[in-house]
Amino acid sequence: MLTLEQNEKLTQVGPGTPMGELMRRYWHPVAGSIQLNAENPTKEIRLLGEDLVIYRDAKGTLGCIEPSCAHRKASLAYGIPEENGIRCAYHGWVFNETGACVDQPSEPEGSKFKEKVRIKSYPIEELGGLIFIYMGPQPAPLLPRWDVLAWEGYKDAWSVLLPCNWLQCQENSLDPLHFQWLHRYWGGWSIARLKPPEERDAFFANVAARGADHKKIGFEITDYGVIKRRLVGNETEEDEHWRIGHPILFPNILRVGHGLEFRVPVDDTHTLHIVTNYRQYDTGETPMENVPFEERSLHDEHGRLVRDYVPAQDAVAWVIQGPIMDRTTERLGMTDVGIIMFRRMLQEQMDVVEAGGEPLNVHRNPDENEVIVLPCENYLYPGYEEVGGPFKNYKPGIPDVEAMLSGAGVEREEWAGVEAKTAIWGSQGGSGHWNNGTNYNYSSDENS
Repeated sequence: MLTLEQNEKLTQVGPGTPMGELMRRYWHPVAGSIQLNAENPTKEIRLLGEDLVIYRDAKGTLGCIEPSCAHRKASLAYGIPEENGIRCAYHGWVFNETGACVDQPSEPEGSKFKEKVRIKSYPIEELGGLIFIYMGPQPAPLLPRWDVLAWEGYKDAWSVLLPCNWLQCQENSLDPLHFQWLHRYWGGWSIARLKPPEERDAFFANVAARGADHKKIGFEITDYGVIKRRLVGNETEEDEHWRIGHPILFPNILRVGHGLEFRVPVDDTHTLHIVTNYRQYDTGETPMENVPFEERSLHDEHGRLVRDYVPAQDAVAWVIQGPIMDRTTERLGMTDVGIIMFRRMLQEQMDVVEAGGEPLNVHRNPDENEVIVLPCENYLYPGYEEVGGPFKNYKPGIPDVEAMLSGAGVEREEWAGVEAKTAIWGSQGGSGHWNNGTNYNYSSDENS
């Protein structure tokens, strides 16, 4: 468990907070490229506790600016995008993507007043059908060209706004054991009640392998974040789940198959969950012009939390922990070693930023940023015919943290003909260390 001060330090993301300053060192997606178009050229957003307006001007240039005109504070979300910026609806002042005032139509001819007027602006870029913003110090780092964003192929994306803090979303990624309980057991129970047999059977076919009983979990720190490893069912360390593993990109991204999940901190009590997916074009398939983007609802038509697919079930778990999870009363066990490790990583990187350094997973070398190919288990890569692609013969390093689990199974019940098995695990031991060779004594109630 954490103290109140420790929990606040990890969850408060506004300007001037330790976590807010760390988060400002990274690019964050805020919308789909297709959302800024001729009919809707402006969009109000909120990121890291700041209200902003993004727009696409008549030349196609993107801008990210503070929401109020410097003149009489009218909202620029209602402005008119023109050739050289966005024109305020109230008195016609124009601001470009750098925040400079470039036109004041009612001021005297030859006036230099506009040269003294600026509004706040932030760097903004597009990649893979998403719009990204950077809010940190200059010069801005490169927008990381993660493989599934940079590869040519079919893409789609969606988002949902969650009434909870970003950290409880991202900590879920460091918790492999949740899959067999939240998705296989509770998800199966929910699907059996809500869906017809064919949809129920498809769900169980999808989660069966990943939801098997966990025997061992491990986490290896890398240059870009963490590789999560696990042994489920009858797997050995030669299977892809352990040998190749599953990447978590510091600080707030999860790789899932050929897609990415971004847990974007809107403010202390809201998170924009953005999911993007990729597949290679089929032979003869016409390349897409625009990447589809959908804003999904957290609730169904009956006002209930949506729970009929895996990411929605994750969102339910995050939201029902409350707006900001109370970590002062939590009781952590052996299965939580990844979460404990991740919290320490966050603290270490906040310290790096406070000391004036550059945190983990910030990219500045263009040669290394053309396409950043990530290892991910059980998936095909462009140009490769076998699962694992360039990582097929990958040899993992020693996990920085790992835990042995009992994997003992227990029969539950049958849901309309679909048998569900889950695991009750114990604590047969666990160990952890960091890359520098020093021991990492994680704190859990199971270990105390």
